[in-house]
Amino acid sequence: MQKSIITTLIATAIFSAAPTFAAEKTNIMIMDAWVRAAPPSAKVQAAFFNVMNHNNKPIVITNVEAQGFGRSELHLSGKKDGMMTMQKQQQITIPANTIFQFKPGGYHVMLLEPSKIAAPGEVVNVSFTLLNGETITAKMPVKRDNSQAKMNHNKMDHSKMDHANMKHN
Repeated sequence: MQKSIITTLIATAIFSAAPTFAAEKTNIMIMDAWVRAAPPSAKVQAAFFNVMNHNNKPIVITNVEAQGFGRSELHLSGKKDGMMTMQKQQQITIPANTIFQFKPGGYHVMLLEPSKIAAPGEVVNVSFTLLNGETITAKMPVKRDNSQAKMNHNKMDHSKMDHANMKHN
């Protein structure tokens, strides 16, 4: 009898200590998230957001999935020899104690094989898998991208400007 009490006490001590060794939950936030609107005939969309890593260690995003899309991929856009490029990334490391931007022209998520293109006003649920196995989910509203809109000159005083050599692309 005394042997079974000792065994029970030892087992209780071992199992109650286990949470001390469990991995702590990653302390990150997905902020300013949005999906770029696209025409109904488009085959892809892109998601942009900021990741705030409150940890003293880097975190690694290893996978991404989006509701309503057959595939989602981590990508990096850039310029090489004057040409725009885009490369799939196997993983992306978010440095410790930083805000990391996923933005047009840089890191972003490509949303591929849509069941239907998400329209402005709709929300896309995007899940990120981290290297430690944890999953973080964000709701991303679909918006039109106005960052590439041409400058609106309507309310500018043009009377004193020389437009002879001005180029508009």
